[in-house]
Amino acid sequence: MIVSQRKKEGNTMKLRVLKLGTECRDKATKLRGTLTHWLMDFGGSVTYLFQPKGLDQEGQPLKKIYICEARVEVSAGDFEEIDVPFEILGSEVEDKASGFKGMAVDFVRHINGCFHVAIQPAGTIKGKNIPIEKSEFDLRGCTGKKIIQMSAEEKKQSQVEKPSPASRPLDRGLQGADTTISRRG
Repeated sequence: MIVSQRKKEGNTMKLRVLKLGTECRDKATKLRGTLTHWLMDFGGSVTYLFQPKGLDQEGQPLKKIYICEARVEVSAGDFEEIDVPFEILGSEVEDKASGFKGMAVDFVRHINGCFHVAIQPAGTIKGKNIPIEKSEFDLRGCTGKKIIQMSAEEKKQSQVEKPSPASRPLDRGLQGADTTISRRG
C-alpha cells in the first residue's frame, strides 16, 4: 500500500481503497472476478479477497484468493475513501458475547460495509505449545479502550444498513493466505 493513500484524522484514518463489489481482472491468473472483502493488518497493509467468476468441477465457486491492488486492472472510478478506526489495531479488545479477548490485529471489511476485527489472544494452547488461533468478530459487538461504543439506536441502524454476514467467507480454502482466522459473531 502506498503511504499517500492514508490520512490520519482524529481516531480514524482516511483510507483510499478499491470499492468492494468491483469487477476486475487479476493480472497474474488472467481471471475475471469480484473484490468481496479487504483485510487491513496491524501495519496498515491492505489485501483484497478476489472471487474469480466461475464454478469448479463439483459446481462450487472457484476458490477465493488474496491479491494486492497492483494485481488488478481497475480504473480511477473504482476507488473510494473511507474512515477506518485504525487506532483500534494493536489495542486490547474483547468480544462481548463470547468473552474472547486479546489484541486487535486485523480489520476485515465485508462487501456490505460491515467491519470485523481479528482478535489474537496471548499464549499457547495448553499441552500443545502452539499459539491460540485468532478469531474474527463484528466490531460492533466488541469493547475496548479505543472502541467508541454506539448507542442502542445507532447499533440497530448500523446493523440494518451494514448487516454482518451469516456466511464464513474467510474459511473456504484460500490460496496463499493465512487461513487461521475463524469468524465469530
